[in-house]
Amino acid sequence: MLRFFCLGLWSIVLGCDAGEPSGPAGSLSAVDDSAREDGSLVRMDAGGAAPSSGGVQEDVPAESLCDGAFVSAEAVELLLDLTTLTDSETIYTTYDRIDGIATLFEDCSDPWGMFPTTYRHITARIIQAIEDQEIEDGEWGEQIVLDFAGRYFENLQAALTGEKPSYGWAHYYYLADHPDVSRARAVVVAMVTHLTLDLPYALLAIGTTDAHEHDYFVLGELMIEITPDFIADLEHYYGADTEDLLNGFFLGDWVDGVYGDETTVTLSYQTIRTKSWNNWRLINSGWGWLADAEIYTAFWGIDGVLATLDAAGTI
Repeated sequence: MLRFFCLGLWSIVLGCDAGEPSGPAGSLSAVDDSAREDGSLVRMDAGGAAPSSGGVQEDVPAESLCDGAFVSAEAVELLLDLTTLTDSETIYTTYDRIDGIATLFEDCSDPWGMFPTTYRHITARIIQAIEDQEIEDGEWGEQIVLDFAGRYFENLQAALTGEKPSYGWAHYYYLADHPDVSRARAVVVAMVTHLTLDLPYALLAIGTTDAHEHDYFVLGELMIEITPDFIADLEHYYGADTEDLLNGFFLGDWVDGVYGDETTVTLSYQTIRTKSWNNWRLINSGWGWLADAEIYTAFWGIDGVLATLDAAGTI
């Protein structure tokens, strides 16, 4: 399979190579502003045709689901089905969709699957918290699972079909496909995208109130305990050495000694979740434009730190 990252309509028509554009904050291998505004990501089969968006193909031979180190056109059909939601989704069907997506990518060691490999563990832990009544409002917990995951599905489907995902998801898929970019950097960019771009609007969509603040931060704290599980899976399926970076992201301060006291704060999971909560408040108060500016600045600032760590060979 060929995987094209072509910017603009003529690039798609001509089947170009997008090259190595630069982006905000001097970020290594970043997508530039025009690409984020006008470009698209598309996976094409060996004949150059974009996959159709039909339903699941029955009895697809396992060997046809990979094309080298990428998923094949046949697998893309299955992925499109998994990202197409119905009106009767539950937290359990949502988990099954994430698990199915992760498995298809994992079987091919396709780096686009690093995020769903991680997300599978996160979603399972949130479901457990709902079942065990570790949060007060279980209905709100179910709604955040559904809406939050739906935003991932929507952006993955856009990337698979040549439509335009958000700039954060476009950047993740771009980085994941470049062997000179640390896979640790790429997967953390995906996490940051989901937390900064998607989470505030998911909170808004499900009618979150200030009364949910405790549950929100409880769920954040629960993610810390499963970090070793997805670190192990990222190493197993993708050969990705993420232990230092993800332990720093969720738990530690390992980078501060070299890069200064602000580095861990910038990359802190709970700091980012706090920003997302505050940005939800801004959006909910009619200050969406200010929240969007904060989200954009925070995202590219974090990516700049990751790019610096990557260029220095730290991650």
